[in-house]
Amino acid sequence: MENMIGVLGIALILGLCVLLSNNRRHINWRLVVTGIALQVALAFLILKVPQVRGLFDYLGSGIQSLLDCAREGVAFVFGDELAKSKFVFALVIGGSIIFVGALTNLAYHFGLLQRVVKGLGFLLRRTMGVSGAEALSTGAEVFLGQVESQMLISRYIKVVTQSELLGIMAAAMATISGSALVAYVGLGIDPTYLLMASFMTAPSALVVAKILIPETDKEALTREVVLSDDRKSVNFIEALSDGAEQGWEVARNVMVKLIAFIAVVYLANKMLIGVGSPWTLQQMLGAAFTPVAWLLGVPWDEAVRVGPLLGTKTILNEFISYVDLAAMQKGDHPLSPRTLMITTVALCGFANLSSIAINIGGLTAMAPERKADIARLGFKALVAATLASWLTAALAGLFM
Repeated sequence: MENMIGVLGIALILGLCVLLSNNRRHINWRLVVTGIALQVALAFLILKVPQVRGLFDYLGSGIQSLLDCAREGVAFVFGDELAKSKFVFALVIGGSIIFVGALTNLAYHFGLLQRVVKGLGFLLRRTMGVSGAEALSTGAEVFLGQVESQMLISRYIKVVTQSELLGIMAAAMATISGSALVAYVGLGIDPTYLLMASFMTAPSALVVAKILIPETDKEALTREVVLSDDRKSVNFIEALSDGAEQGWEVARNVMVKLIAFIAVVYLANKMLIGVGSPWTLQQMLGAAFTPVAWLLGVPWDEAVRVGPLLGTKTILNEFISYVDLAAMQKGDHPLSPRTLMITTVALCGFANLSSIAINIGGLTAMAPERKADIARLGFKALVAATLASWLTAALAGLFM
């Protein structure tokens, strides 16, 4: 029954995309079908083929090992007791983000990351027929942050079409960086589901973006794009140092936002209690997003608990939702395995209101002349990224 509801959810998401499209006659249905087929293939391989599932589980255990290594670094600076504490969020999670930032920059210095990004970009371009700029940027989104991945194609931002620009922005908001993924694992979130979501949501974001604003400029699809080498370091020591500093910037950004956002949630709840409201902010968000969770294939009795997580992710950010999800799983009534997988995938992405500002700020710095276009597409990119995450979750739910 849940699978039938999931199919209905997929149909409604795609139908809503078509309804919001600015040029329905030019929608490239081959791209849409290919993108969804790519997602279906990934979900089937990861969830149904033991060898592939084993590979992703192995990668997940590797991420756990990275967390252990990060804790050793934290223990040296702050002491063993603090490093092993589950409650010192800034040290445990912040340390892992800094460590992964250093490793990512080291991989970039030696050219490993570029090869993987080019490989993913080639796959997306050949299978889906998207432009080189979109393919490379989206491929990088699986590993890098929103602005960092866009910087790899910074010289092309000033010439990309409206359709390409939306695809680039939507993919940035729909996916997560490697450092964020490790941080979520540190909270207790399943690394296999996070990895699956990262790879599946990349084509999903392009599918949704290409329905909302179909590409009409055929020359854009043949434009050759080369990765920028602006991040290249002098040697591996500088690469490690720069990567650690970049990781610290990400960790600091996460921590200050969490402090502010969580405090605002508590303030809002106190104000609601003060005016006699029977509902908290989370309950209000839950009422709005519970039907969405149900349409993704979550049983109704669990959808009322998943709905607030989806709402919190969109209005505030996914980190807070994952904190709540981790606490929920440690409680007396954890979510069922299938619902946990769907929820983990649906929450996996930077699609929230603050990401609009991040994208506008980063892209405008790269191409000031496109400021109006970037600002105009900000909210549409958020909608596209949100729908892409929901589409990925609903598709994955069919195989669990």
